[in-house]
Amino acid sequence: MFDRVFSILEGLSAAAPHARADPRLAPLFDTLLRAPSTDVAETIEAEIWQIWCVGSDEAGRRMMEEGIAALAGGRIEPAEITFGKPIAHDPDFAEAWNKRATVRFLLDDHQGSIADIEETLTREPRHFGALSGLGQIMMAEAEWVGATAALEAALRVNPHLKSVRTALETLRRRVKRLLN
Repeated sequence: MFDRVFSILEGLSAAAPHARADPRLAPLFDTLLRAPSTDVAETIEAEIWQIWCVGSDEAGRRMMEEGIAALAGGRIEPAEITFGKPIAHDPDFAEAWNKRATVRFLLDDHQGSIADIEETLTREPRHFGALSGLGQIMMAEAEWVGATAALEAALRVNPHLKSVRTALETLRRRVKRLLN
């Protein structure tokens, strides 16, 4: 699992957003990197998430809403199935892959979650949510170096993720102790 994570992260350095990426995202990501405050960053982050969650058509949007409702209602297994529908409908829908990765993590299916994160990042290499999710999986697997690398990658895209920064500081201390 550890080698696979580094393979995924190494692939990001050369990756460009998918050809079908929403053109509104590039300036938002540029602005996010330079956001002067947490409030501004959170507003930009919310805009990015809103764009990510919209499917390519009305059917995709409805399927995502159904999956989100199932997840919010604690219906984890049905949510996994439901998020598979927009993926089948539109395999380039990065956020559908990411949502299913989240559900699979909640189901303790770390391999399935990593596979879906890889699909997410293939379509949207700037997906800081998928990158931080990958870090969470690595932490759950006690893969401290892999977790550190994933969280660092998330912060390179969105340096305003406070919980990720806090987790990263803790991980760095842990890795330093392990290496000494």
